[in-house]
Amino acid sequence: MIRRWPALGAAERGVSTMRGSITAWGIAGRTARLDRMPIDPASDAERTERRDFYAVLGAEPSATAGELRAAFRESVLRHHPDRAATSDLATRRTAVLNRAWAVLRDPLRRLHYDRALERGTAETLEWPLEAGERPIAQPVRPRSQPVAPSRWHQPQWRNVAGFRVPVAVWMEGPAAQDRWIVEHHIAGQDWRAHSERYWLRYAAQHYRDRNRIDDWVGAVERLVELDASFDTLVRVNIREAYLATGMYLRGASFLQRIGERWPARSVQRAWIRREVRTLLGEFRDAQVRRGRAADRAENAELLLNFLEALEVEPSIADVRAAIAAHRRAGHAERAAELVERAVAVPVSEPGRWFSLLQLLTEAGETERASALLAEIARGEHPEALNPRLIRGDPVRRLSAARRRLTLARRREQESVRRRPRQPALTPAAGGVAS
Repeated sequence: MIRRWPALGAAERGVSTMRGSITAWGIAGRTARLDRMPIDPASDAERTERRDFYAVLGAEPSATAGELRAAFRESVLRHHPDRAATSDLATRRTAVLNRAWAVLRDPLRRLHYDRALERGTAETLEWPLEAGERPIAQPVRPRSQPVAPSRWHQPQWRNVAGFRVPVAVWMEGPAAQDRWIVEHHIAGQDWRAHSERYWLRYAAQHYRDRNRIDDWVGAVERLVELDASFDTLVRVNIREAYLATGMYLRGASFLQRIGERWPARSVQRAWIRREVRTLLGEFRDAQVRRGRAADRAENAELLLNFLEALEVEPSIADVRAAIAAHRRAGHAERAAELVERAVAVPVSEPGRWFSLLQLLTEAGETERASALLAEIARGEHPEALNPRLIRGDPVRRLSAARRRLTLARRREQESVRRRPRQPALTPAAGGVAS
């Protein structure tokens, strides 16, 4: 809506225009004078100042780690919101202190910051100032030829994988760097210059690359024992080390002991159980299902006893491999005992019915396998025919079980035919031939 003013006379319009011009001229003059006036820093409560990380903590660049820690604690207590005039200012100062301390508390990050500080390119932080507080005089640090270089900066050395390497060696390339680290740190057992945890992490990688399998396993086990974090256990890939050395049972025992750090139903324990099962499965496939008959039977007993010591229930695959090994070695009684033990265990999973059927078939118990197959086909065990529970097509599983049972019966009949027949009785010496 446009407001229309009543008509004014010419004289009144002239007076009104003159008054408006004088008012605007006065306001503009006052604004210009205010712009030219210097602002009192003490009257601005939102002023800040750029400070480097050492100035924020109130410490010198040459301070030790303990002195830096003490300066940080003192600054945090001094600028705590409970002791400050305004909580907002104290909160912002505390945030700046934490940012500076996060960099200077780490030796490697502090080294990089000191180098940038000497070059004049170091990062600075906005330090909030109180009302009336004067800025501190920042030290002049030239971009070249520093007066007092930091004790952390040693230009004759370079950092490679956390180890100090001379500049001349560093210029020769990765091969020379690695050779220097091995000769002066790894081979020399340089525990004082580096923490054992970091040394072991590098040593494990070094041993792995050079196929020093036993040293690799030892370094990985020691690293996992020192570092209790689950992330380290996953990253070192300890299962690969045990698989490369063939130390399956040693790895399963070690992981079972390490797993006691976490609760029984935690995600970490579930991961460790899977790793243990994988190692035991590799031992079963490599030592129980392959090799000489006597060695296979002995390794089968070793696997079952090991599982019993770990209080782990043997899987159907473990029992099947043990039965096959004992049958191959001629231990029929032990194989029959394992069959009875497997049959006596209650079936807790729907898919276990077909596994039990396969176990009986491979063990030569064709009659019992045929009876169990008929029970499943008649629907006496309905959970075994549920595709969602068994994660597969029950019709295909039934046909595969029938096919295996038919082949087992044929092999049994062929073995009976190949058995040597008993020789016929011959007449006694001196008898009369008819």
